[in-house]
Amino acid sequence: MTGEVVPSRLAPLSALHAARSQGSTRDKELDDAQAALQLVPPVLLRGAREVLQRIGQNGHGTYGVTSTVRGEGRTSIATALAIAEWLDHERRVVLVDLDLEQPSLHERLGLREGPGIRDLVQGHNSVEDYVQRIVGDVWLLSAGRSRGDAPRGLNRLAESTILSQLSEWADVAVFDLPPLLESVTGAEAARLCATPILVVRAGVAPMPQVKEAVGRLAAPPPVILNGVRSAVPRWLRRSLGDTR
Repeated sequence: MTGEVVPSRLAPLSALHAARSQGSTRDKELDDAQAALQLVPPVLLRGAREVLQRIGQNGHGTYGVTSTVRGEGRTSIATALAIAEWLDHERRVVLVDLDLEQPSLHERLGLREGPGIRDLVQGHNSVEDYVQRIVGDVWLLSAGRSRGDAPRGLNRLAESTILSQLSEWADVAVFDLPPLLESVTGAEAARLCATPILVVRAGVAPMPQVKEAVGRLAAPPPVILNGVRSAVPRWLRRSLGDTR
């Protein structure tokens, strides 16, 4: 042995810490992705991706999910759209519960009822102080603690700065809208988002009611068929881009 100093082949301690930090970040991202996939069934996620391609979202905008009546799956599909935006495009997404009469998003996601929209419209507050993290960069703005009078709450929302704050804070806002025919605020809530999307579940709403619901919107909406596709009328298939 000569006493020669042999340079160490070990990385500096600072580099090891950085590598561990990066590894922890990657592990956290993987955990978040896996948790996100547990929130929505694969078939709904596929449908969400298809409708996002159809409406051509470029990463900055607002769209909402409505239905003719309750029980057609709009809340589940709104959640799937938000998850798809984050998983596929790494966008910051805020999922907004605009069903002020019967809010349910917070319950489905295991989060607090509020504070939320009803609390925000009471004063000059910042949206980012009221959102709750769902997973990754997907956030919930709940309807807030129920105080009744949904039309008044919706009007105060429209007159406030909340919607503009949402567009600045998040890349995309996805609204869980109330149903068009079973809510006094259905059509008004749909007007607050750039692109309303209509969910039609086979066997739930009769086609005359679906047609009436479409007539309450400013323009024919993109349609998501939630369930069996058979017996869907030609006018509704055309709205989906199906010319057969």
